[in-house]
Amino acid sequence: MGRRNRQRGAELQRQVVNLAKEYDLIAHNRDRGGAQHEQGDVEIEENFYGCKRRKSVPAWVMPEKEEQGVFFRADHGPLMVSIPAELFLFLHNLSKKLNF
Repeated sequence: MGRRNRQRGAELQRQVVNLAKEYDLIAHNRDRGGAQHEQGDVEIEENFYGCKRRKSVPAWVMPEKEEQGVFFRADHGPLMVSIPAELFLFLHNLSKKLNF
């Protein structure tokens, strides 16, 4: 992987951690210096998440019309959802406050 790609990945990780902190969540970058933490790139409230940055994201993964998100899955795969990061972090913060 080229130097610029590593920089872009690190920028995304910092952006995610900083945004999570704006929602009063405990967040840490676990992939410092390209160490590739085995559990995930960032940790938010003791949960690990990967960070993937691409030049473009498939249009079908992005919400359209008045949708808040998109549920999707591959054949024989787990059900996943694509929602804006701000909504995800808001819901995470809300569940933390409600001890859910």
